[in-house]
Amino acid sequence: MTLTEKPRGRAVTTDTGRDRRGLHTPQDSPQRALGAVGLVVIALIHYADASSKYAAADARYIFWLYVALILGCALGAGLLLLRNTRAVWAFVALLAAGPFVSYVINRAHGLPRATDDVGNWLEPLGVASLIVEVLLFALAVAQIRRMRRGTR
Repeated sequence: MTLTEKPRGRAVTTDTGRDRRGLHTPQDSPQRALGAVGLVVIALIHYADASSKYAAADARYIFWLYVALILGCALGAGLLLLRNTRAVWAFVALLAAGPFVSYVINRAHGLPRATDDVGNWLEPLGVASLIVEVLLFALAVAQIRRMRRGTR
């Protein structure tokens, strides 16, 4: 890893494009912006579907899981815009993997008190969400690997 001196005395690693504190530099901005946009899209998709989950009184917990995901996506997007660390990217990967795994479980076996969607694999909002989640997960894993290589 090579350190170079930047204006105002900040040492920046040329391999990872971040300073010692994990703050961003212009080299990593496109990936971080793309990650933040992906999280916002996941949040918007789940917001659009949240009212139908609230209406299902016997499985209202799914609505609250949606709320937690939406808030987590907002937090993750904010963290991505402020910091470029493996921990933040790991959080992003978890935010992308969680709804993906839940979708598969829900469509294959159903969730407790919620079996209406079993076999409904091609629901449009669900498919859109899956696409964004897979792409965002791949981006997060790639960023984590790149950062790991840069710090060895």
